[in-house]
Amino acid sequence: EIPRLASRIDTVIIAEDIIFVIEFKLDRKKYELADVRQVQDYTNDLIDFHFESKNRIIVPLLLAPLAASVTNQLFLNSNDTCIKSNSKSLSSDLLNFYSQNHNSSNQLINPITWMGGEYRPTPTIIQAAKALFADQKVETISKFGAEEIDLNNTSHYLIDAIKSAKEKKKKVVCFVTGVPGAGKTLVGLNIVHEKNQFGGEEINTAYFSGNGPLINVLKEALTRDHFERQTQLYSLNKNTKKPSKKDSIREVKSKIQNLHHFIKDGIRTTSAPAEKIVVFDEAQRCWDAVQFFNKTKQNQNRERNPFEIQNKSEAELLFEFMDRHEDWAVIIALVGGGQEINTGEGGIAEWGKAISNKFKHWEIHISEELLRGDQTTSSQTLFTTIPPDVLIHKNINLHLNVSRRSFKTNELNNWVNAVLENNSERAFQLSVVVKDNYPLYLTRDLKKAKQWLKQRKSGNKRIGLVASSGGLRLKPYGINVREEVDEAQWFLNNELDVRSSYYLEIVATEYKVQGL
Repeated sequence: EIPRLASRIDTVIIAEDIIFVIEFKLDRKKYELADVRQVQDYTNDLIDFHFESKNRIIVPLLLAPLAASVTNQLFLNSNDTCIKSNSKSLSSDLLNFYSQNHNSSNQLINPITWMGGEYRPTPTIIQAAKALFADQKVETISKFGAEEIDLNNTSHYLIDAIKSAKEKKKKVVCFVTGVPGAGKTLVGLNIVHEKNQFGGEEINTAYFSGNGPLINVLKEALTRDHFERQTQLYSLNKNTKKPSKKDSIREVKSKIQNLHHFIKDGIRTTSAPAEKIVVFDEAQRCWDAVQFFNKTKQNQNRERNPFEIQNKSEAELLFEFMDRHEDWAVIIALVGGGQEINTGEGGIAEWGKAISNKFKHWEIHISEELLRGDQTTSSQTLFTTIPPDVLIHKNINLHLNVSRRSFKTNELNNWVNAVLENNSERAFQLSVVVKDNYPLYLTRDLKKAKQWLKQRKSGNKRIGLVASSGGLRLKPYGINVREEVDEAQWFLNNELDVRSSYYLEIVATEYKVQGL
């Protein structure tokens, strides 16, 4: 079993210095591409995340006993490598590859040591969300790469803060900061999904984001996964109710919500929201008062149930809604430094203004980085001047400073910064470190770029076209940045679907991919 990524290898054969990863498809009469990708995925996971598999020869093998024999042309380190065998060719395929690639000077693999080797995966946000909603714990998916970074510490700190707020009847806001890809969203989703952990009772919680594409992709991914799991239980007679997509949508919708819809509902009533604990992702992207006023005024004519336009920032409104609870409430704000990409996104300072002006009675839990400002927060601070009459708790567990997305090299962010700053010398120096684990290819030929992507693709690793929303002159090359994109289909569908990113036909802009 590959822990934490919810996958299981059928068979592993350790042949001295070579590892064969075998996937059985007993009913297949031909070698399906999806099955090839599946066994390649297992191989990639071992290469990337299993310590004892580092720098070893690992070969994926798809066994379909009923399929026809094929000629296997294998190239080590090729992304297309996969032995395709049937019941007649299996033994000869294994022996041929072994005899061609075995090196007696290589250190032999100890099967017992290999089995006990440390495994630290880095699931994508979509994989992690599905794992959490399938009742895996955050501690089982939060250690990754070569570094011992445990999001469990952050989750435990937040849970303790919530328990304290509930027991002592107080209002608490916790700010979790971190570099892009550090795991903030995962921490937030864990809080939302944990059941019966806040003093022995289940409490209404929800995850909110103003990032529409992120919400749409997460909801669709979780809905598909929930429906699939319920269907499996039904087929095994472990669930008496026949599953329906509508039930799965309803189950997910209550936990993953659009921030702007929540705000509209809050303005239309004076009652406290149903949720006692709310997680707001990308809190720095909340609209300031001017943008909120302009946007709501602009959209009022489309509203079936118009509401009074507020001249307040979204941060102030969120505090106002949660402050309606008479006893206790908790806001968890997930903050990404320098990720404000739209007009009117006020930054984290809008939250500080709301606290200073109206909500000083809220207790604050925060990292030192967000109080003083540093590179990871793009020098942003919660307060320009810290109010003297606000209770503040500082804790190192509220700042995540290593990216989970680029687990292979934490120099990647530095390389990107050097490129954006037009510092070619620094970018070149860093590229030497980065390129082995994070391949870079520069070309002005779109056809060559697509060809390179397809050649690099292996398993179910996604490829896709991303362009700047300002790139209007890309149209002559067949790239229309104004074309509407169904982000859920783009991110989730397989490579046989023309709407998916794999097809390299539909381009996504920065507004569609941020946070994903």
